[in-house]
Amino acid sequence: MGKFLLLYNIFPDTVKSQEVFYEYAIEICRIILYNGRVEYKTREGKNMLHWILMAVGLIASFVLLVKGADFFVDGCVSIAKLLHVPNLIIGLTIVAMGTSAPEAAVSISSALSNPEDAGITVGNLLGSNLLNILVILGISAVLVPVAVDGSLLKKDFPLLLGSAIIVPLLFVTGDMKGTRIGGIILLAFFVIFMVWTVYSACASRKKTIAEQPPEEAEEKTMSVPRSIIYAVGGLAVVILGGQLAVYCAKDIAHGIGISESLIGLTVVALGTSLPELITSVVSARKGNSDLALGNVIGSNLFNILMVMGLSMTISPFSVTTENLIDSLCVLGATVLCFVFSATRKRVGRVEGGIFLLAYAVYLTYIISRDVL
Repeated sequence: MGKFLLLYNIFPDTVKSQEVFYEYAIEICRIILYNGRVEYKTREGKNMLHWILMAVGLIASFVLLVKGADFFVDGCVSIAKLLHVPNLIIGLTIVAMGTSAPEAAVSISSALSNPEDAGITVGNLLGSNLLNILVILGISAVLVPVAVDGSLLKKDFPLLLGSAIIVPLLFVTGDMKGTRIGGIILLAFFVIFMVWTVYSACASRKKTIAEQPPEEAEEKTMSVPRSIIYAVGGLAVVILGGQLAVYCAKDIAHGIGISESLIGLTVVALGTSLPELITSVVSARKGNSDLALGNVIGSNLFNILMVMGLSMTISPFSVTTENLIDSLCVLGATVLCFVFSATRKRVGRVEGGIFLLAYAVYLTYIISRDVL
């Protein structure tokens, strides 16, 4: 009976967040390991076992991320083969939207429930797009040079550049506000992107079926149900691993005295982008670099055109100077990525290193901006 009373006292009535699942699990592990013979300590007085569990949880989260991404990529590649469309199309759509789904859910729900925080949400979206190009594509290119498909330069890159240009223009012309008209414009561009992508997929499918050699057509792929299970199940594991990583890393960061704002700029920002990062790295290492590049471009378009467009339409918000600067940084990173891709038709290790160095400069700037 004492154990149940202890368990009841551990769970505060006021805790209502997605992190509560992990907190309950950690405390249950503590009770089981101590067999109910330990006095529960407050957040300020956590014992050594708590930190061990946090460290184990952090390691477990990366295992979940890597293995989940492995299954997710295999499932998506199999779906591409079954549909007779290029991996790039799958990367621009299923992979990009799937890995961006958590951020989309948080941003849209925030716009609905807390309109005053919409500006912060937009800042997070811009930061995520910058991290996608400079860190995710940078690490992928350092590990395995990423080849750039010609159709990407003709179709998707111009739309990505256009979205990067139109955001700061909307901010400035809207008197430093995210307006409903601006949101509707972004959503209209998203519809154009989706129609364009579906048209390209249909055209690629016809061309692939017509030109595919008989022996390649008989190449073994997973069944449709198994492919879907791999893709959906792998994505679910990746998202779970990302959330667990953020929870454990935040708790450890608090424990060593890192400020809440700095945690938000570093741990949370990287944690919410872990699904895109691990999926792109695993794709590159499996030889599907087009899937990795499609994931980055598709995620950025999805974040700006759909998520930001919908957030602006639901709840117009005021734009800060920091938001405008971040949008210009995203534009600069997009232009740099396009120049590298167009001149060499690939993003190699040198370009990847330049991306990572550029993000280090940006990270230094936002940390100093937050501290000073």
